Amino acid sequence: MFKKLLGSLALTMVIVQTCWASPTGLNNIPTADVVPKKVLVLQAYTEVGDNNKPDYFTGFKYSPLENLEVGLDGRIFPEASLEEQLKGQIKYRFKFGEQTAVAFGVANLGDRAKLGWEDYYAVFTHDFGFIRAHLGGTLQRDNEGGFAGLDKTLELFEKDLTLRADIIETNDSHNITSSVGFIYDLGYNFLLENWVSFPTQSEKEDFFTIKIDYVIKF
Repeated sequence: MFKKLLGSLALTMVIVQTCWASPTGLNNIPTADVVPKKVLVLQAYTEVGDNNKPDYFTGFKYSPLENLEVGLDGRIFPEASLEEQLKGQIKYRFKFGEQTAVAFGVANLGDRAKLGWEDYYAVFTHDFGFIRAHLGGTLQRDNEGGFAGLDKTLELFEKDLTLRADIIETNDSHNITSSVGFIYDLGYNFLLENWVSFPTQSEKEDFFTIKIDYVIKF
């Protein structure tokens, strides 16, 4: 399973070289990164598909303790048929030196009747120097699957620019969603994230995600 995931991911990185990375996750997968202690990241983002109206979301990530990250996000400006729903997440990291870390977390915390089952996951991250790699799996009920990702930080106009790509099994491992994108330091504590996702599941269309992060250190 993981060989297939890594092979598909490597092909994606070869085809698309201009893609970038996120502070504590890639595009559609978690990593073993967490926000630094007493740092709050406010986020606002939108998802846009060819045939769908844009969805708008807001949320935050915060680290009250070293290696611990908590977060909350949800839809804003919902349509009448789409209730505004908040969902939480929590993640804890174990570091093994400067290059390696493992994290365990749970996402999709909230009203189970509307959000579905909680999404438990584990992820391994290693920095090879020339590139960082991430490998893990989810244990969400009726939707278990593996995921993998790569990211590489460069410098553009004296600001950090991180290339990123990831792939995740979906629909109880019957389909996959791959993605490529970037994150760029805009200065003044603002970060811009942008990526495009390619789901293989029937009736799921490709979609773009645009996110603005604002970082506050206490």
